[in-house]
Amino acid sequence: MDTSSTATANTSRWRAFRLRCDRIDRNAERWLLLTFYALIILTIAIEVIRRFLLNYSSSWGEELARFAFIYLAWLAAAAAVRDRAHIRIDVLVNLGGPRMKRLGWWLSDIATLVLAVWALWLSISPILTSINFGSITPGLRVSQAVFLAAVPLGFALVVTRVIQSMLADVRRIRRGEPVFDGQKLFD
Repeated sequence: MDTSSTATANTSRWRAFRLRCDRIDRNAERWLLLTFYALIILTIAIEVIRRFLLNYSSSWGEELARFAFIYLAWLAAAAAVRDRAHIRIDVLVNLGGPRMKRLGWWLSDIATLVLAVWALWLSISPILTSINFGSITPGLRVSQAVFLAAVPLGFALVVTRVIQSMLADVRRIRRGEPVFDGQKLFD
């Protein structure tokens, strides 16, 4: 009896852990996007007040907003891939049936995966160069590698989201459901 209650307790802990990880997986990009967006707004507002009311501006404000925007853009790219809300031309795919949609999404996912892995590989070199030479940003006086890391981080998230999308499509196909068409921005 102790074995089954222990197994049940371990199973419920494992399920709770997986639910927490799933929630983080679904919402991490949203919260990070919100954080970077708020940082941009706050920094620009402070800089406008300082510049026009106090006749003084900082050397770090514009730089912080710019780098927050870069992180925001790469995180948004990964979120768009997750939701399949990225820019696409799917007229030909929509003309065909469910098999054509499946094939179209698979080709799109494979092309995105190849591009993202290639870009991830290429984006690591500037970071290593920045670390080797100790380059720092002029305004914030921190390592430039911190900000250059936005590109490989973004592409790593894109790779992760494409793989998740492909696995979800396989699960849907096995259940006999159509593949996820994504969220449309415009009709």
